[in-house]
Amino acid sequence: MDRFTRRAEASGWLSVRLSRTGQLTSLCEYTQVKVIRETNGRTYFTITDGSLAVGEEASLTMANAARYLSADGPRGAVSVVVTYAGAPAEEVSAFKGRLRQQWANLSFGGQTATVTLNSIWNGSFQPIAAGTHAILVPDYSHKAISTAGYAAATPGMIGNDVWFPIGLLGSSSNSSRYIHVGHLSEGCVTVHQLEKWTALYEFLISHRVENSAGKTGADHVAADVRRPHSTAICRDRMMKPVLLANVRWGETYCAPAADGI
Repeated sequence: MDRFTRRAEASGWLSVRLSRTGQLTSLCEYTQVKVIRETNGRTYFTITDGSLAVGEEASLTMANAARYLSADGPRGAVSVVVTYAGAPAEEVSAFKGRLRQQWANLSFGGQTATVTLNSIWNGSFQPIAAGTHAILVPDYSHKAISTAGYAAATPGMIGNDVWFPIGLLGSSSNSSRYIHVGHLSEGCVTVHQLEKWTALYEFLISHRVENSAGKTGADHVAADVRRPHSTAICRDRMMKPVLLANVRWGETYCAPAADGI
């Protein structure tokens, strides 16, 4: 019996116990599992897609399984559009202080969010280049880089520890660039407009590319990033119905960069 996970924590994750090691691991929403048995008050299942512990047996209490495992899976491919908003400009962030931001607007599902594509200008980081990129399934909880301040300042925020990796030029490999919430970008698509993060998170997490096993596969989430005289399409690769994003920005390809908040 196939089921799909839902978050138990506002930060976006569900902790399950691995049978092999007894340790806990965290699954993002809409991870597919196959229920195999119910024993001694626990529901056991195989993790069948995603980024963590794929193929391993895990369990929840029966009460939590009833609450956090749903028959409703993700929906199919959608698109987002990212449009540059002029040259880099200075701001004073309430969280990070004075920064020079490469502003852009990200449109999705009839809404628009302000994002920053880069905040560090020492030559180490650049905004992502034009090209067809993949948006991958969230890899793991990024709570080690705290977003608690953003969540505390934004009532109702969910999914703040969920980062969506970007696979450059359609690759299924994590480039260390992400779509995530925050005010500081090191080459990521960082959602600066905090009150829009929850809607974007729900938009991305609930769509997957069909038959992509929840981790890789074209036509999932697309990001169309636009800059004058430069066009590119960004495809999401999360496995299962993912999301697609057309991305149009710089004309020069730049190397992958790590990100921070």
